[in-house]
Amino acid sequence: MVPRGHGPMGYAIPAAVGIALARPGKPVLALTADGSFNMACGELETVSRLGLPIVFVQFTNHSMGWIKMLQHLYSGGRYFGVDPGTVDAAKIAEASGIRGVRARDLADVKTAVAEAVRTGTSVYIDVEVPHLIDHVPPVPAWTRALAGDTERPVY
Repeated sequence: MVPRGHGPMGYAIPAAVGIALARPGKPVLALTADGSFNMACGELETVSRLGLPIVFVQFTNHSMGWIKMLQHLYSGGRYFGVDPGTVDAAKIAEASGIRGVRARDLADVKTAVAEAVRTGTSVYIDVEVPHLIDHVPPVPAWTRALAGDTERPVY
C-alpha cells in the first residue's frame, strides 16, 4: 500500500528513530522526500546524539510533490505553498552530526549505504528525482484527471 494522503508527510524520520530505539543495534532504512524532510529534520540531532544506525534516503524533487500534483490536476495549475525552495539536506545532516551525501548516481547510494551498515553509523543520502508533474506515478485518479475527467477527484 502507498500512503497517498497528507497525513504521513514528515513521518519517516521520527518513525525511523522509533524503530531504531525498538530494535537496538539493527540498521534501519528510511525512505523520505524533501517536503517531509522540511517538517522533521530537527530529529536528525536526536539520531546523532543517540548514535542510531539509520540510513536515510531522501528523494528530492524540490516541491511538495504529491500536493502540487493535486493542485495541478484539480486547481487549474494554481499552486500555493508547494514550492518551498532548495534545501541542502546533506549539509543539514552534517550540521546535525550525521554524514550527509548528495548522490549523483546509484554507485554513490550503494557506497554510502554499505559504509553506514558496515560501521553501524547513520547517513543521510539525498537523491535528485524528476518532478511528479513531469513523470506522473500510476495513480488511477490522476490518470483520469489528465485525460480530462475531473468530475471524480480523489485526494
